[in-house]
Amino acid sequence: MKKVLSIVFLCLCAQYSFAVEFSFDKFVNLLRNVNQETAKECGLSFIYADEEQPSEDPGTSVAVYGWGMEKGKKQDFGYEMKCTSDHAVYFYYQLDTSTQAAICFKDKDDADRFVEKALAYGIVILNDGYYISDDKLPNGSVKVDSFSGYNILTQMMKPEYDEDFHKGFYVIRFYYFS
Repeated sequence: MKKVLSIVFLCLCAQYSFAVEFSFDKFVNLLRNVNQETAKECGLSFIYADEEQPSEDPGTSVAVYGWGMEKGKKQDFGYEMKCTSDHAVYFYYQLDTSTQAAICFKDKDDADRFVEKALAYGIVILNDGYYISDDKLPNGSVKVDSFSGYNILTQMMKPEYDEDFHKGFYVIRFYYFS
């Protein structure tokens, strides 16, 4: 009986470890420098990369890193995402005429925990919008009337349940500033 309980406990800890152990500092580094090494520092593994080359535009490239996820069937662009954990998460980075990213959580509490960690890390709040400064704020999050004095890296949207592109996930989108 003790052995069974130990195995169950280890499985629960393994499933829950990403959201609990996650470091927002390392995530900001990933937003600045998206590659396998910085993703790995966040606890995310490479899942896939894909490119689409239309005839006239520069095209779209995507890189996806995740935890508790695996690549499924090939789609028109990208791949189906399959969860291997109830606490699955993946980071989606898209580069085309603009740069955008999203972190997608299967569990709503994990998405909310991510926002709590962002607020504790220190973000700029303007008109109820969240923005990540390129430089870590010394005293946590701050409400402002303008971006004066802040070098904004990305806008961070609040979590939304997605029933379309990231179907079945709580998605936090990031829009990069030029």
